[in-house]
Amino acid sequence: MKEKLAFGAKVTAAHVLTYLACGMLAMVLFDYQSSVAAIGMRGTDDLVVRMAPLFQIARGALFAFVLWLLRPAFMNRRHGWLVVWATVAIVGIFNTPATSPGSIEALIYLDPAGEPLNTSIGGTLEILLQTLLFSVASAWWVKRPARHASAAGTSAASGTAKSSEPKLR
Repeated sequence: MKEKLAFGAKVTAAHVLTYLACGMLAMVLFDYQSSVAAIGMRGTDDLVVRMAPLFQIARGALFAFVLWLLRPAFMNRRHGWLVVWATVAIVGIFNTPATSPGSIEALIYLDPAGEPLNTSIGGTLEILLQTLLFSVASAWWVKRPARHASAAGTSAASGTAKSSEPKLR
Protein backbone atom coordinates (compact mmCIF):
# COMPACT_ATOMS: atom_id res chain seq x y z
CA MET A 1 0.00 0.00 0.00
CA LYS A 2 2.88 2.36 0.84
CA GLU A 3 4.34 1.78 -2.64
CA LYS A 4 1.02 2.64 -4.31
CA LEU A 5 0.64 5.83 -2.29
CA ALA A 6 4.20 6.95 -3.05
CA PHE A 7 3.67 6.20 -6.74
CA GLY A 8 0.37 8.11 -6.74
CA ALA A 9 1.82 11.10 -4.93
CA LYS A 10 4.77 11.38 -7.33
CA VAL A 11 2.65 11.05 -10.48
CA THR A 12 0.07 13.51 -9.12
CA ALA A 13 2.76 16.03 -8.18
CA ALA A 14 4.42 15.65 -11.59
CA HIS A 15 1.09 16.36 -13.28
CA VAL A 16 0.19 19.37 -11.14
CA LEU A 17 3.63 20.98 -11.45
CA THR A 18 3.95 20.50 -15.22
CA TYR A 19 0.33 21.58 -15.75
CA LEU A 20 0.84 24.83 -13.86
CA ALA A 21 4.22 25.62 -15.44
CA CYS A 22 3.09 24.94 -19.01
CA GLY A 23 -0.26 26.65 -18.50
CA MET A 24 1.29 29.84 -17.18
CA LEU A 25 3.89 29.87 -19.94
CA ALA A 26 1.26 29.33 -22.64
CA MET A 27 -1.00 32.04 -21.17
CA VAL A 28 1.79 34.55 -21.68
CA LEU A 29 3.18 33.29 -24.98
CA PHE A 30 -0.15 32.79 -26.74
CA ASP A 31 -2.14 35.63 -25.08
CA TYR A 32 -4.99 33.35 -24.06
CA GLN A 33 -6.69 36.09 -22.03
CA SER A 34 -7.64 37.99 -25.19
CA SER A 35 -9.05 34.95 -26.98
CA VAL A 36 -10.67 32.70 -24.36
CA ALA A 37 -13.99 34.53 -24.45
CA ALA A 38 -14.14 34.14 -28.23
CA ILE A 39 -14.16 30.35 -27.90
CA GLY A 40 -16.51 30.16 -24.93
CA MET A 41 -13.97 29.58 -22.17
CA ARG A 42 -14.11 31.20 -18.74
CA GLY A 43 -11.74 34.09 -18.11
CA THR A 44 -8.75 33.73 -15.82
CA ASP A 45 -10.47 35.85 -13.18
CA ASP A 46 -13.34 33.33 -12.83
CA LEU A 47 -13.39 31.53 -9.45
CA VAL A 48 -13.53 28.07 -11.05
CA VAL A 49 -10.50 28.85 -13.21
CA ARG A 50 -8.61 30.12 -10.18
CA MET A 51 -9.38 26.81 -8.47
CA ALA A 52 -7.92 24.84 -11.41
CA PRO A 53 -4.84 23.69 -9.46
CA LEU A 54 -7.12 21.93 -6.95
CA PHE A 55 -8.92 20.11 -9.78
CA GLN A 56 -5.53 19.08 -11.18
CA ILE A 57 -4.87 17.05 -8.04
CA ALA A 58 -7.85 14.85 -8.96
CA ARG A 59 -6.65 14.61 -12.58
CA GLY A 60 -3.16 13.70 -11.38
CA ALA A 61 -4.62 10.96 -9.17
CA LEU A 62 -6.50 9.58 -12.18
CA PHE A 63 -3.27 9.56 -14.20
CA ALA A 64 -1.58 7.78 -11.29
CA PHE A 65 -4.30 5.12 -11.19
CA VAL A 66 -3.96 4.37 -14.92
CA LEU A 67 -0.15 4.49 -14.86
CA TRP A 68 -0.12 2.12 -11.89
CA LEU A 69 -2.00 -0.37 -14.07
CA LEU A 70 0.42 0.22 -16.97
CA ARG A 71 3.64 0.39 -14.93
CA PRO A 72 5.12 -2.90 -16.25
CA ALA A 73 5.12 -1.31 -19.72
CA PHE A 74 7.34 1.60 -18.69
CA MET A 75 9.00 0.92 -15.33
CA ASN A 76 11.73 -1.42 -16.54
CA ARG A 77 12.48 0.31 -19.81
CA ARG A 78 15.25 2.77 -20.40
CA HIS A 79 12.92 5.11 -22.27
CA GLY A 80 9.78 4.28 -20.31
CA TRP A 81 8.75 7.95 -20.39
CA LEU A 82 8.15 7.50 -24.12
CA VAL A 83 5.63 4.74 -23.42
CA VAL A 84 3.86 7.06 -20.98
CA TRP A 85 3.89 10.00 -23.40
CA ALA A 86 2.71 7.95 -26.38
CA THR A 87 -0.15 6.55 -24.29
CA VAL A 88 -1.22 9.94 -22.93
CA ALA A 89 -0.81 11.79 -26.25
CA ILE A 90 -2.54 9.19 -28.42
CA VAL A 91 -5.39 8.23 -26.08
CA GLY A 92 -5.78 11.57 -24.31
CA ILE A 93 -5.14 14.11 -27.06
CA PHE A 94 -5.24 12.86 -30.64
CA ASN A 95 -7.62 9.92 -30.27
CA THR A 96 -9.96 11.14 -27.54
CA PRO A 97 -13.63 10.41 -28.33
CA ALA A 98 -14.48 14.05 -27.49
CA THR A 99 -14.22 16.84 -30.03
CA SER A 100 -11.35 18.38 -28.10
CA PRO A 101 -8.91 20.77 -29.78
CA GLY A 102 -6.02 18.85 -31.32
CA SER A 103 -8.02 15.63 -31.64
CA ILE A 104 -8.98 13.77 -34.78
CA GLU A 105 -12.66 14.28 -33.84
CA ALA A 106 -12.12 18.06 -33.69
CA LEU A 107 -10.49 17.96 -37.12
CA ILE A 108 -13.61 16.27 -38.46
CA TYR A 109 -16.39 18.12 -36.60
CA LEU A 110 -15.21 21.56 -35.45
CA ASP A 111 -15.29 24.60 -37.69
CA PRO A 112 -11.70 25.88 -37.88
CA ALA A 113 -12.89 29.47 -38.34
CA GLY A 114 -14.44 29.54 -34.87
CA GLU A 115 -11.20 29.57 -32.90
CA PRO A 116 -8.40 32.13 -32.96
CA LEU A 117 -5.19 30.68 -34.41
CA ASN A 118 -3.09 31.51 -31.33
CA THR A 119 -5.50 29.51 -29.15
CA SER A 120 -5.66 26.55 -31.53
CA ILE A 121 -1.96 26.17 -32.24
CA GLY A 122 -0.91 27.41 -28.81
CA GLY A 123 -3.26 25.00 -27.05
CA THR A 124 -1.96 22.03 -29.00
CA LEU A 125 1.67 23.00 -28.37
CA GLU A 126 0.91 23.59 -24.69
CA ILE A 127 -0.71 20.20 -24.16
CA LEU A 128 1.99 18.34 -26.08
CA LEU A 129 4.74 20.04 -24.06
CA GLN A 130 2.92 19.50 -20.77
CA THR A 131 2.29 15.81 -21.42
CA LEU A 132 5.91 15.35 -22.56
CA LEU A 133 7.26 16.99 -19.40
CA PHE A 134 4.75 15.07 -17.26
CA SER A 135 5.80 11.78 -18.84
CA VAL A 136 9.52 12.40 -18.39
CA ALA A 137 9.12 13.71 -14.83
CA SER A 138 6.76 11.01 -13.60
CA ALA A 139 8.68 8.10 -15.17
CA TRP A 140 12.00 9.41 -13.86
CA TRP A 141 10.67 10.22 -10.39
CA VAL A 142 8.83 6.93 -9.95
CA LYS A 143 11.79 4.84 -11.13
CA ARG A 144 14.54 6.70 -9.29
CA PRO A 145 13.93 5.77 -5.63
CA ALA A 146 13.14 2.13 -6.37
CA ARG A 147 16.48 1.65 -8.13
CA HIS A 148 18.48 3.40 -5.42
CA ALA A 149 16.66 1.66 -2.59
CA SER A 150 17.15 -1.80 -4.09
CA ALA A 151 20.81 -1.12 -4.88
CA ALA A 152 21.46 0.23 -1.37
CA GLY A 153 19.64 -2.67 0.24
CA THR A 154 21.55 -5.23 -1.82
CA SER A 155 24.91 -3.58 -1.17
CA ALA A 156 24.32 -3.23 2.55
CA ALA A 157 23.23 -6.84 2.88
CA SER A 158 26.17 -8.31 1.01
CA GLY A 159 28.78 -5.79 2.13
CA THR A 160 29.85 -5.07 -1.46
CA ALA A 161 28.64 -2.83 -4.22
CA LYS A 162 26.76 -4.59 -6.94
CA SER A 163 28.37 -3.67 -10.27
CA SER A 164 25.67 -5.20 -12.44
CA GLU A 165 23.00 -2.70 -11.32
CA PRO A 166 21.60 -0.72 -14.25
CA LYS A 167 22.70 2.88 -14.28
CA LEU A 168 20.30 5.79 -14.65
CA ARG A 169 21.05 8.23 -17.43
